[in-house]
Amino acid sequence: MAGLRPIPSGSIDAPAPWPAQDILGVSPSGDPIEVAVAAGGGRLLLAFLHTDCDGCEEFWQGLREPDAIGLAPWTSAMVVTKGPETLSSDAVRASAAGVQVPVVMSNQVWADYRVLGYPFFVLVDRATSQVIGETVGIGWSDVVAMTDAAR
Repeated sequence: MAGLRPIPSGSIDAPAPWPAQDILGVSPSGDPIEVAVAAGGGRLLLAFLHTDCDGCEEFWQGLREPDAIGLAPWTSAMVVTKGPETLSSDAVRASAAGVQVPVVMSNQVWADYRVLGYPFFVLVDRATSQVIGETVGIGWSDVVAMTDAAR
């Protein structure tokens, strides 16, 4: 891990907290998905992943058994990939096989959350509709540490 540097999101001018946006996209099978961030309580962890990314594989694997990751019980997760105009739906379906959380394909969500690289994670407080944390994912321990620190 020596020499790795965090890939910043575009939120340097507006560090957390900042307003969260609703999630609009499609499932890997093409069904429309709309998630109102303010609907529901707890926190939502957005995992921005890619299908052709060695560093993303640990996160795809972890989301096959999300209870084993160590997230607080009030934190739900969702994968966000690039949209079908950018990324193959077949590739996303293959990477997401067995994943136990929703998978949304949307270029707009990447833009809304100012994500420039992957794997990247954004934590949203659903009660306030605010982004309260973000991190580059080096491993699940980094992601869990960010979610715990945002309490």
